[in-house]
Amino acid sequence: MSSTRSPAPNVERVRLAGVKTTITWPPEVKDINNGVVFLLPGAMVSISEYGTLRDVILQHNHVVVSFFVNVLYPFRNNHRCHAQNVAKIFDAFLIRYSDRGLPGSSSSSSSYGIVGHSCGAKVGLLVASIVDPSRVSFVVALDPVDINPIEFTNAKGSNLPLDDDKDDKKPCADCQEDESCDDSFVRVKRQHQAGADDRPRDTHVHIPLAITCTDGGLGISKDHDGEAIHKLHPATMCYRHKDAGHMAYCDNGGGWAGKLMPDLGTKEGLDSLPH
Repeated sequence: MSSTRSPAPNVERVRLAGVKTTITWPPEVKDINNGVVFLLPGAMVSISEYGTLRDVILQHNHVVVSFFVNVLYPFRNNHRCHAQNVAKIFDAFLIRYSDRGLPGSSSSSSSYGIVGHSCGAKVGLLVASIVDPSRVSFVVALDPVDINPIEFTNAKGSNLPLDDDKDDKKPCADCQEDESCDDSFVRVKRQHQAGADDRPRDTHVHIPLAITCTDGGLGISKDHDGEAIHKLHPATMCYRHKDAGHMAYCDNGGGWAGKLMPDLGTKEGLDSLPH
């Protein structure tokens, strides 16, 4: 009895905008008409740890773009540099694959989604907040960690924006398992192309932004995790993955990075600690 295997995705490893980038094309898909999604790993976590997440995105015929998130370099403005790289890589991607481009669209009007984990999730929030909000179509931030520096969860002082109408929203009392807030859209001010009078126009659009939170990992403060971000930015949507640890989104526990940051919120994580 013969079995038919599903065609394997086409993986390319190229350098875009000076960054080593992994591009995964869905099987039998040769264009980008179904969209591009950045899959951003946690700090120092191999891209190969996110094969399952990648495959879920590929099932929707999106092209998946990933790069390694090195938090040791550059030394200054590390997270913002990675966020800027997302926008630069997308520009370079559109140029490199212009023959597979979106019909009737230019690079300035094209958009991309972001799925990020841990530090990669925070990088995704930075892209949507201050780097490239005009082209981000959605962000799924899996257990983001807002540290080094703190930019969304300062108890005192100002935070970077994730919504313009914060005063009109009330955070949920608590994000429980399988529950979420009603409003899943973040309103962001974007400057659109000049109109007939040649003046750029500021308009408000909505970016779907979902945040998850888990029972944590070593060194992750509840003051700066996904739930903390949601409470200060209540227009986001927040899901709690109960009994899950920080590395639950990885295929093999995050590899060596997971050994340095065990999932203290889970029995497996506690058992992994030296006794």
